[in-house]
Amino acid sequence: MKTFQSCTLRLGLLLTFGIMVSHCQKKSTSPASEDTESSLSKEVIADAPSDAASTAVDYPKLYCQNLGKLKLRADISQEAAFFCKGDKPSADFLKFRSQALQQVNGNFELSLLQAEHDPESDQSEFLIAWSFHVPIRPFEVKARPIYQYVSQGFTTETLDLKSLAVPRDSDPLDSGLHLWSVDMNYELSIKGTQGLTLNSQRKTQYNLYQVQSGNEEMGFGLEHLVDLNNPHYKTSTMLNVSFNDGGGYNDGKGGTVVVTLLHFVLNNQGFPATATRSIQDIAKHIADGMYQGLKQ
Repeated sequence: MKTFQSCTLRLGLLLTFGIMVSHCQKKSTSPASEDTESSLSKEVIADAPSDAASTAVDYPKLYCQNLGKLKLRADISQEAAFFCKGDKPSADFLKFRSQALQQVNGNFELSLLQAEHDPESDQSEFLIAWSFHVPIRPFEVKARPIYQYVSQGFTTETLDLKSLAVPRDSDPLDSGLHLWSVDMNYELSIKGTQGLTLNSQRKTQYNLYQVQSGNEEMGFGLEHLVDLNNPHYKTSTMLNVSFNDGGGYNDGKGGTVVVTLLHFVLNNQGFPATATRSIQDIAKHIADGMYQGLKQ
């Protein structure tokens, strides 16, 4: 992967993705329907850890000491380097955490870290990141149907995104830290210039993990591409990192910091500027959907 640097926008297209955390009891973590939210919430809150467990802990450091130990279904070594340098948090990780802790009323912005385009292959690569704070604790975050928040379709004057999330209820979990798995399907139509319409499809899988055994204050969500021969996408990865705020939020009430990274390598079909606008619109839609679902 190219270095994470700010670039001049020119391209893009995408669609997207989903997010994060964990659940302590495997047999009640399969996200079968919207009813999951109420049933999981009752169980998780009953087993809620005490506030003492979340104080005086360096969560970014603890996160990086455990992230590499997870058994995942995709190679995320390039994306994980954005968060961790070995077992230590990166400067970017700490910066986005700090931004989340300083936010007021969910006033967060997305950062386009990379937008590079190859005119010979019509291939574009994007990195987009954001962070926010929500007032609920991580054990409450994982009780929410996050896969629904990040797979909401939407329509504007220039694009139409259709998405479908299907829980893999019969799929065996990979480890005790693997909480659930969901298949995601996306269809995107974008109005290009000269009256052309750009169409693309992709299939991904979203998996939710607990980062450390016995620790309900950290969670990890990974969405990755499963149709590897896809002509539209070479890479479609989303990492959702969540952890206790350590009591550092500006209102002093405690809660959860969520940091998200999107990485796309895709075919812009000869319209890099149109693709760039579209990918940012979709990323903003996903970020807003995630925040609205978790903010209370």
